[in-house]
Amino acid sequence: MKIEAGYIKAITTILVVVAFFLSGCGPGIPVREKAKIEEHPGEHESPDMQFKFAGHLFHSGEYERSREEALKWLARYPMHPLKIRVLELIGDNFFAMGDNIQAFSWWLRAKRESSDNLQMQEDLNEKLNGLVEISELEVLERLAEYALGTEYIPKIYHKMATVFLAREEFEKAKVFAVSLIRSTSDPDWISIGNEILDRIQDVMSVRKGVVGCLLPLSGPYAVFGEEVLNGIQLGLGVSSKSSYNPIEELVIKDTGGSTDKALSGLEELVRKEKVMAVIGPLSSRTSAAVAENADFLGVPVITLTQKAGIVERGEMVFRNFLMPSQEVACLVDNAVIEMGIKRFAILYPDNSYGTFFMNLFWDQLEELGGKVTAVESYRLDETDFADQIKKMTGLYYKRPDSVLTALREKWTPEQEENEIYPEDPVPIVDFEAVFIPDDFQSVTMIAPQLAFHDVLDVQLLGTSLWQSPKMTEMISEYVQGAVFSSGFPQFSEEPDIINFIEEYTANFDSMPGVLAATGYDTIRILKMVMAEKENFTSKDLQKKIIDLENFQGVTGKTSFDSKGEVEKDIFLFSIAGKKITQLH
Repeated sequence: MKIEAGYIKAITTILVVVAFFLSGCGPGIPVREKAKIEEHPGEHESPDMQFKFAGHLFHSGEYERSREEALKWLARYPMHPLKIRVLELIGDNFFAMGDNIQAFSWWLRAKRESSDNLQMQEDLNEKLNGLVEISELEVLERLAEYALGTEYIPKIYHKMATVFLAREEFEKAKVFAVSLIRSTSDPDWISIGNEILDRIQDVMSVRKGVVGCLLPLSGPYAVFGEEVLNGIQLGLGVSSKSSYNPIEELVIKDTGGSTDKALSGLEELVRKEKVMAVIGPLSSRTSAAVAENADFLGVPVITLTQKAGIVERGEMVFRNFLMPSQEVACLVDNAVIEMGIKRFAILYPDNSYGTFFMNLFWDQLEELGGKVTAVESYRLDETDFADQIKKMTGLYYKRPDSVLTALREKWTPEQEENEIYPEDPVPIVDFEAVFIPDDFQSVTMIAPQLAFHDVLDVQLLGTSLWQSPKMTEMISEYVQGAVFSSGFPQFSEEPDIINFIEEYTANFDSMPGVLAATGYDTIRILKMVMAEKENFTSKDLQKKIIDLENFQGVTGKTSFDSKGEVEKDIFLFSIAGKKITQLH
């Protein structure tokens, strides 16, 4: 069991106690008086000095002797004003000796008798609550016997109910949740107890063969949601090695790209449909909102988003989609280390995707010693890229005399002849590659214009956005040798991938992209882990997903780390002729 924040409170409280005795009940006893008490403790007439002596023993680590002296003090002076302090001291000694049950008992007795001392009430309350926080089940059961009828019993029952719930001992968790509700009239505690009962009911009544989907099937992102859903539906029909098909029903909720719809859909999937797991959402905002609630609702959620840090929102949250950092790292490593390119230009669309990938590419490039020598952006509706290319090659602005002088020094005889008979200025191509984080349709417009402006023999680099069902139809001479990264080896000759593409095309009359392939693999992962055991909880499912190793799907090998982050293959492709070949 993990020690919670209350442990720190308990330690702090002990330090307060130590400080108390240091200030007046410990070393401050005069040496002669201390010797006198040690020699004849029962005969000493001062209750105050005997109390200080017991405190001195506590401070010295002689907890057993300190406790004995404090008990003798109580027998001698049962009505003395220092009684509350002595009761507290006995509890401190038991706590120091590791007997939390007796410590709780004595501190509770001290609190009952300190009703007119607010500071003592506060100190003892902190100790008692801290002790409940750090105690394990066996101790909590004993503490409950002492705490009946006090303000601490709801806290004890709550702690026991949540521990049993975490252990998936649902019947025991239910007993203590009910005990919590019955132990108090405080509406806040009653509400907390009812929430625990609701969670237990949700977990115990989950429908074993039902999986939910949260996808944008209307609105601006509908085309993406439909592609994922096509892949999921195709994956459901794939025959398993086992005759047992664990997924009997797929419940689909349309988020419309809305956070509110995503949250209400999640609530309905869990509360009403009793799903075992949820696939989706896709967008950053909806995924973040759903991830925040997955743990509370107790349902594993496999998101298909690139949002950074999504799996840190809860233990039930997984991601099955490549992170941009993973994709770009693979591309940069190949360009710098394997291809030996050192100088790069970046030409990117002026939108969130383009800006994000521009910065990511630049940062990772510098880590490997590469250099960006030209950067330009363009509008989304741009079709003429002449201005951007001219700016990248020093043709847009008038060149300073110093630059012209430096260029003349490097001119060949042919270039000197051109100076006598002037032609258009020669572009300064101070880069070996151009990174274009945009779709392939934009790339097919940019590449010919680079050649037109004499930007020749440069390596074109791109992201998975290049991967388009119509990509092979758009290949031209200007994109030969271009390299891009992707999480789906669409152009592989592997039989499983070819079969998937053929089956998808036959069913949906279009080529599958990375979203369809990811949806296909995600549902097949759930089928596999759910087939291993017929009767298990959502928590079991969460553990099985984490334990998954190298699931071989159409998107390559897939595993999840302990936080739920996906570990996937990343593929690089190159264009050669009218074909796209896989580099690795």
